[in-house]
Amino acid sequence: MSWTAAAPRHDTVRCSPAAGRPARFLDAHLARGRGMAARAITLAAAHGVPKLRELVVKPYVLLYAYGNDRVVLLALKHDRQLVLQLE
Repeated sequence: MSWTAAAPRHDTVRCSPAAGRPARFLDAHLARGRGMAARAITLAAAHGVPKLRELVVKPYVLLYAYGNDRVVLLALKHDRQLVLQLE
């Protein structure tokens, strides 16, 4: 899926970034999940966008961070993937 294919949802994220659900993995109990949460928080902070959210666009989940003036797409995960790939 390209970002253009998600254009209707892209507008939702751009116009109302709080519309997505809270990123579920932030409350992880296992070490792998906690490590992924730490990486996502660090990546978002590096871009100056502290709030993490997820938006489901079947069959994908968009992980993004936002602040007062911008939204940054951090990862795109197919629902068959077990974990998000954060680089």
